[in-house]
Amino acid sequence: TRTLPQRAVYTAVQADMCSLINGVQTQEQLTSLRRGSVSIEQRDRVRDPPVINRKGRPSTARLTGATEGRPHGEGARIQGLDQSQGTTRRQNRCSRCHLVGHNRTSCPRGH
Repeated sequence: TRTLPQRAVYTAVQADMCSLINGVQTQEQLTSLRRGSVSIEQRDRVRDPPVINRKGRPSTARLTGATEGRPHGEGARIQGLDQSQGTTRRQNRCSRCHLVGHNRTSCPRGH
């Protein structure tokens, strides 16, 4: 999109305003015209969504990235660093046989 010259914008707005105020002759008519323009302006505004208070402990305001260590707030949740940097993620360790790569529920040794 290209920006319009200010003179063109001014003349277009002036022409639109002339058609609106053409029949205004008294103070009451001017007041009602102003009220109508304010209601149109307020109707077309985009309002903020309602604030929802969530249950539980509030999270911290600052979101941490994946490379910042322990996650705070609602930031990254992966364990270890980013794989694009060449580092590896921490692997699960079974609490039954103490081998890496699976957990207690998927242990190949069974019960």
